[in-house]
Amino acid sequence: MTNAIKLSELELTASRYAADFQRDNIRFRLTGFYLDVYKYTNLCRVVESNLSAAEKVLKEMQARHEQGTALQNDITRYELLVSNLELQLVRINNLLDILNTNLVTTAGLPDGTVVVPDSTILDCSLPMEEEHWWQQEAITNSPSLSLARSGVEISRKAESLVRSERLPKIGIQANWTIDGPILVEIPPIDRNLSYWYVGVGVSYNLASLYKSNRSLAKSRAATKKSMEEFAVAQENVALAVRADHIHYLGAYEELKTRRKSAELAEQNYRTVATRYSADMALITDMLDAANAKLDAEEQLANARINILYYYYKLLFTTGKI
Repeated sequence: MTNAIKLSELELTASRYAADFQRDNIRFRLTGFYLDVYKYTNLCRVVESNLSAAEKVLKEMQARHEQGTALQNDITRYELLVSNLELQLVRINNLLDILNTNLVTTAGLPDGTVVVPDSTILDCSLPMEEEHWWQQEAITNSPSLSLARSGVEISRKAESLVRSERLPKIGIQANWTIDGPILVEIPPIDRNLSYWYVGVGVSYNLASLYKSNRSLAKSRAATKKSMEEFAVAQENVALAVRADHIHYLGAYEELKTRRKSAELAEQNYRTVATRYSADMALITDMLDAANAKLDAEEQLANARINILYYYYKLLFTTGKI
């Protein structure tokens, strides 16, 4: 009976771990939607800024064309750039609507809610612990590991329960009775007699010996399988933590590179724009510089979000999200 109670308690604990695992999946999914909203909100600002700059250049071209110092073909090519930026802006806004709907629906928020990302989230100081620290956190907190570990405990307890069925059943009984009067005597004797007795009983079901052998073999196989699954879960979590940690540190290095690229692209755009105004550069140079600036700024925005993504991915993998 004790083993059966403990088995039920272990199964209840395993169900809690399974619920924790599902909860973490939902939290990480919400995090992904939120970061995507943040990412495309930043990209929207980048495109809007570049669109504003392109429209300004286009107006200058049109003014120069009226003065006879700019070709209509140059204006047409820059109008195409403006048109592409406007189209890109429409696509980003449409995608933001979809992501916002996914986030609101998953989070159970009222219909029509518009999520506005926290603009200071990128300014937060994130931890820079070594991989070993994250590995230890995963061993302690990972719901997937806890679930696999509880599977081993359940299998072992079930095996113990089967073994207990092979043991003889011992019962102890104690009782007290009182009899009177004594009617077997003539004349009857008006006297009460009390009796105490204690007994020990031993029973053994021979039929259970054959059945329990088969059940025990199945339980041992189940225990072995659960231990193998736990070992696989340990390996998978360790590999995932290592990969996420490498990506997390790599995201910081990428941010440095993207920030420098954006600075260089901005400098190049200003230089080419100045030279174009002085008739020392072609329209193709302006287009290349504008496209390079846009691409560099978009990559910079993505690099900032990637740091947050891999940080929360580490939290998810280690069960701390």
